[in-house]
Amino acid sequence: MASAAQGLKRKARTFGFRLPASFIYRPPCYISRPFSLSPQYQDDPNPSPLPTSEFSLSSLTPKAQEQYKLLSLDDREAFQRAYEAREQHFSLPETEDRLNNVVAKAVSEVIRDWPISGVEQPKIKQGFINMGETDLEGTGEDDEMDNDDITSIAHGELEQHREMRQYARIAAWEMPLLSKLSTPFQPPTDEQILRFRYTTYMGEQHPAEKKVVVQFSPLDLPSLTPIQVRKLVKLAGVRYNPETQVIKMSCEMFETQAQNKRYLGDLVDTLIHEAQVLPLPPPHAPSYNTTNRPQDPSDTFEDIPLDFRHHKLKSKPKFPLEWRMTPERQAQREALKALKVEGGSAAKPAEVVDGVKLIEKALSEVVPIPRPVMATQSAGKLRRR
Repeated sequence: MASAAQGLKRKARTFGFRLPASFIYRPPCYISRPFSLSPQYQDDPNPSPLPTSEFSLSSLTPKAQEQYKLLSLDDREAFQRAYEAREQHFSLPETEDRLNNVVAKAVSEVIRDWPISGVEQPKIKQGFINMGETDLEGTGEDDEMDNDDITSIAHGELEQHREMRQYARIAAWEMPLLSKLSTPFQPPTDEQILRFRYTTYMGEQHPAEKKVVVQFSPLDLPSLTPIQVRKLVKLAGVRYNPETQVIKMSCEMFETQAQNKRYLGDLVDTLIHEAQVLPLPPPHAPSYNTTNRPQDPSDTFEDIPLDFRHHKLKSKPKFPLEWRMTPERQAQREALKALKVEGGSAAKPAEVVDGVKLIEKALSEVVPIPRPVMATQSAGKLRRR
């Protein structure tokens, strides 16, 4: 029984793998049309019956029918369900399209690998673009130049000219409209002691665009005493410039300029708070102290000296004080000039040089060079020859 069931299963698989209905050839039928020279197609009145997905015993071979009769009722029902499911699968349009694509691809590969003998395949000329390619299908010779276009360099020049004309139009028509948005400049007040500096690359993305720099002078803080100013300078460390008396800090840790500016503002507030000598806050009040130890209001860093070794003083050349023109030196020069005029040693006024006279004088002083004379042979030497 088991061998009979296995044989019928293999037979059902072979029946399942058959061509769908669209592969059945139907001869076309023509009908004559009185006002047309081409025939009209018409469906076959007696089409061949399409295979159905229902199981029938007559579709099996005699040997398969004998094996089918030996099966039990349960095996017969399972065989019929498998047969009908496979027939229904192969009758779907998706399956038919997939089979058509597989067949078309196989046919194209066969024609490409084993061309038909006696038929000359068109030769594809190699151009500059497909030079060195092994598969020339879909390619061809380069298009001929009809002298109706310009070179790529000329196209680049035209593109540059268009860009310049575009900016010229913007400057002529759109730039004057920006004057409506202009606001008068207001210098910073005494309360605005922080000076922020930003970097922009005119719309282009750059890693250094997020950097923000802040500068301020401790002497501009009215809430700090001289002792607190010295403590703030010591806290700033190498960021303090003793020549300009300005503290300079920068930040580029975050992705945006607003975040870096906010960080620098908080950092300045923390430095000012640490520099102020304040009493200890209440136990439940918020504190800026980042350490667990309590703040000492008497700690003013007076025992720590100022260290400006990080700043190298550059010596700038200055004009000597002895060379400056003073009223005494001016009077001395005037007296010396008057003395020279009285003694007849005053300088003669400058004369205008006449170039023509100088050239004529130089030509008159030129010594003439004698011209070379060619040596001639005597008559006696000519006779001997």
